[in-house]
Amino acid sequence: MGREVIVLGNDHTNSMGVIQSLGIEGFHVVAFVWGVKTGLLRSSRYTKELYCAKDAQGCIDKMLKVYSNTECLIPIIACCDTAALVLEENASRLPCKFLFESARGAYSLTQLQEKNLQVKLAIKAGFYVPKTVEVLSVDKLNNDLPFDGPYLIKPLKSVEGAKKDIIVCNDFASLQSKASTVLLHTPRILVQQYIDKDYELSILGCAMRNGTVLIPAKEIKHTLYPPKTGLESKAIMTDLNEEYLKKSINTLIEEIGYVGLFSVELMHNHIDDKYYFTEINLRNDGAQPFMRKYGVNLPTIHVFDLLECPYSIPEKKHPGLFLWEMHHFESLRSRTISLKTWLSDIVSARGYLLTCKKDYLPFFKQFETRLLRFRGRKRKEIEYYH
Repeated sequence: MGREVIVLGNDHTNSMGVIQSLGIEGFHVVAFVWGVKTGLLRSSRYTKELYCAKDAQGCIDKMLKVYSNTECLIPIIACCDTAALVLEENASRLPCKFLFESARGAYSLTQLQEKNLQVKLAIKAGFYVPKTVEVLSVDKLNNDLPFDGPYLIKPLKSVEGAKKDIIVCNDFASLQSKASTVLLHTPRILVQQYIDKDYELSILGCAMRNGTVLIPAKEIKHTLYPPKTGLESKAIMTDLNEEYLKKSINTLIEEIGYVGLFSVELMHNHIDDKYYFTEINLRNDGAQPFMRKYGVNLPTIHVFDLLECPYSIPEKKHPGLFLWEMHHFESLRSRTISLKTWLSDIVSARGYLLTCKKDYLPFFKQFETRLLRFRGRKRKEIEYYH
C-alpha cells in the first residue's frame, strides 16, 4: 500500500501497538514522539521514520516542517490524551491535508477531558455512574459527602495525573491524607463512591465520519497490575451482547459528535450486577492490539474512514484469553499470581499485546527496559533521536 500515516505520542506500548497494526497492513508509518527514549518504537521493523521533540507541541512544529511540501492526505492517530489535545489546539495551524480525531459537538476534546463533564454526559446517555464530587482543596473536603466510604480518588483530568493518583481510601481520615498528597501535583481531583467491582470492562470502538459507531467486542480485564488500580494483565476478548451498553455508547458518541478511535471503561459490581461508567478515552486505547488479534484492526479501519476509502470487517473472530506480557510477568514477580498460574496462562493465551509475527524485537525490548530498571541501573538522562 505504502500510504503514509503519522503516529503521535510517547515512545511506549500504545504507540507501538498502533504502528504494528498499521504496518502489517502495508502502511508507511511515521512516528512523532516526545519524552523519554526507550527504544521501543525504534526496535520495530514497521517504524519507517521516527522524529522526536522535547514535547507534544514540538512534534507538531516538526511535523509541519517535514510535510511542508506534501500535498497528499495524511491521517494522524493520537496515542495518548496529550497527543489528542495538541492536535485540537493546533487545528487552525494544521493544513486540511492532515486528518485526525475530532469532537464536532457542543464540547471540545479539552473540555471532555474533565471527568465531571464525562459523568454528566454518561448519566444523560443512560449509564450507571458512581456518586461523584469534585474537590479543589483539602480544606473543602468535608465529612458530609453524599456517600459513605470506601472512597476512590482520581485526577479530574487524565493529563493532569497518573495511574498512581488513582487511590482507594477505606475511611475519611485516609481520604483526607491521600487527597492532600495528590493535590500537591494535581490541581483538581474527583472523589467517587467506591464500587466493589469483581472486574473491569473496556469497550473499544471507532466512531465513523458518517455517524456509524463500530463496537466489535468487549474486553473483560480479568486481572490488573498493580491490583485494583492498574492496567490489564490478563483480558478476555469476546462479543458485546449487552445491547443497552451499545445504545448508551452510541448516545454518548452522538452527543459529543466524536469521530475517531475510543474506549469506554466500566466496572462491574457483583452485588447489584450493574456496569458503572468510569470514563471514555477519546483516542486510541493501549489494549487495541488485543482487538486486532481478536479479528478487527481498528486503526486501519479508522484510517480508511478518514481517507474515505472502502473497508471491510472480517467475519471470523478469535475470542479468548490475551496477555499483556510485561504486566503478566510483573504479576508473577510480585507474587500476585503463582508460577503454575503464570505458565497455565501462557499455554492458554490466544495472543499477546506486543508479540507480532515478523516483528519480535519490540517484545524483547519491553523486557530489556524493565529488567534494567529492576536491577537498579540508573536510566540515562532524556535523549532524543534527532
